[in-house]
Amino acid sequence: MALDAVKGGAAQRDAAMRRAMMLARLQTMTVEQRGVECLPSLFRALDEDKALLGLHVAQVDRVVFGAGRAASLRHVSQAAAWCDADVTVPGRVTLAWLLDARTGGARLCAWLLAVALDLGFALSGPDPYQAASRATAVPSRSQTDHSRT
Repeated sequence: MALDAVKGGAAQRDAAMRRAMMLARLQTMTVEQRGVECLPSLFRALDEDKALLGLHVAQVDRVVFGAGRAASLRHVSQAAAWCDADVTVPGRVTLAWLLDARTGGARLCAWLLAVALDLGFALSGPDPYQAASRATAVPSRSQTDHSRT
């Protein structure tokens, strides 16, 4: 069966329209002071429409949290750095990357933490990502050589 370029193009346009409609819906929720409903609504919609996984994380950040362009890109970059992910163009990162099940939610948590810290929330205690980086690092010989003690 040959692929139909017209149908493929129409499907791409339809998916782009559904993504735009979701961003508009999130924007409306934010304007109506229902911002707390935005992410749960988005996640429920993802169950029904996988095309929404193509939404850019920075766009969602700008619509839901009111971040500027630079801040939204910084949030993505920070989350990627905390998760040791190689992201060269943070503006192209999609929800599919953010919600990749293989990360066990680490990317989503890191992104939400980056957003929260930028909004003024403060952590009590040590930086959880700094501690995780040290724990997974290969110990030096002096840390593993107990014969001298």
